[in-house]
Amino acid sequence: MFDQKRYVNEFIKDHYRTFKIRVRNEDEVMLRHLEGVPNLNAYILKLVEEDIRRSRTYPFIDPTVFIDFALSRTMQELVDAAEKADILGDYGLYMNLADAIDSQGKKETSKHLLSESQWKQLTKRYRP
Repeated sequence: MFDQKRYVNEFIKDHYRTFKIRVRNEDEVMLRHLEGVPNLNAYILKLVEEDIRRSRTYPFIDPTVFIDFALSRTMQELVDAAEKADILGDYGLYMNLADAIDSQGKKETSKHLLSESQWKQLTKRYRP
C-alpha cells in the first residue's frame, strides 16, 4: 500500500534544507509582525532574495541600467533566469539568456508590446 506521508517526508528530506530561527519572547514587535504574516516561509525567502539582490556585485549585468517598465510574463521569466545565472556566475547560461532576451525583445517590439527604446534598454542591461 502507498504511504503518502512517508513519500512526502522522503521527498522533503531529499529536495529541501531546513533552517530554524529563534525570536526572543521579549521582542513583541517582531513576534506580532511574524504572527501576522500569512506565509512565513515565503516571507523569509523573499527577504533573503531581496538582500541578495541589494548587496551583490554584477559580473555580467550592467547595474547602471534600470528596467523601470512592465515586462511580459515571458520576458520577466527570462530576466529572472538571467539574474540568477549572473548571481551564480554561470556565463554560458547567462549568454544564452541574454540572446533570448534580445530575441524576445525584438519579437515584442514588432508586436508593439515593447517600444524600441525599452528593447534597447533591456539589451544594454543584459548585454551578451
